[in-house]
Amino acid sequence: MATVTSSTLSNSVKTQYLRRLLIRAVPRLVHGRWAVKGNINGYGSAEFRKFAALSANTTVLTEGVTPDSESASVSVTTLNPSYYGAYLQHTDQIDYESYDPILSTFSSMLGEQAGLSADSLQRDALAGNVTTTFPNARSSRGSIAASTDNIDYADFVKALSTLMAANALPVDGEQFVVIIHPHTYATLMQDEKFTNTFFHASPRDDGNPMRTGFMGRFLNCDIYISSNAKEYEDGGAASADVYGAFFIGREAYGQVGIGNIDPRDVDAAGPEGQPLTGDQGIKPVDIIVKPLGSGGSEDPLNQRATVAWKMAFATSVLNSAFAVELEHANEFS
Repeated sequence: MATVTSSTLSNSVKTQYLRRLLIRAVPRLVHGRWAVKGNINGYGSAEFRKFAALSANTTVLTEGVTPDSESASVSVTTLNPSYYGAYLQHTDQIDYESYDPILSTFSSMLGEQAGLSADSLQRDALAGNVTTTFPNARSSRGSIAASTDNIDYADFVKALSTLMAANALPVDGEQFVVIIHPHTYATLMQDEKFTNTFFHASPRDDGNPMRTGFMGRFLNCDIYISSNAKEYEDGGAASADVYGAFFIGREAYGQVGIGNIDPRDVDAAGPEGQPLTGDQGIKPVDIIVKPLGSGGSEDPLNQRATVAWKMAFATSVLNSAFAVELEHANEFS
């Protein structure tokens, strides 16, 4: 007796296709979240002005004598936005034959690239341009050694105290911000002073960082973890990788853009590409779609279409004393 099998009816047996695409590996994009933000409309540059603080006056007034006037000074930081962008080109054939929604997929991919680009520019504007500290009384990045100079509780406290001594204010009125790499997170979570503090800070089982892995709030700092945190590959002694942890106070740095292509907030690393901030209305850059046939005589057979992103963006440190970069080694150096 003949048996009908999947082999004899191979064309009728199809692999089920799920249209839900898997999430891509995107870093948590956080470096620009606490910048002073400006916007340019009709001009090519923007100025951030800062008046210097007056020092204490402890001189006793002399009766009937008017003292000399104090002197005031102002410094200016000028930002000139530059344009950045990229695109993906696809053919009419892939548009017709692909199971995946090409337009929306390419738009998401390019949006993620735009976000990563802006976050990297913001990170690099801080790196090397703020107050820099080193572990174990090291004086330079090149002297940092693997294992010997791993970040620890004492380094964290010293970097934070440097920020406080500069009279930096918390970014939101209450908390400073610290941005670290996951490798630095792994090292700090093996430091007993850190783990003991976390353990006692959250007595509930469902909120204990020792169980959830959430870095959270520590020493008046909100700590954020990003795989896009600064890493100086082979930058230390014996080619050790050196990492930068940023301690940020209010008005440490600023950024500007132009019109509707200003990346006001860049944060699309949440579930399925949603913003981690929860704001569904964030549109970090301009997405430009050129459909098939839009190329005119350059595309006579309507074979090519493109999806692109473009942004106008500039970022700069406004007060180098209001941010500290702790360069250090960790378990992965």
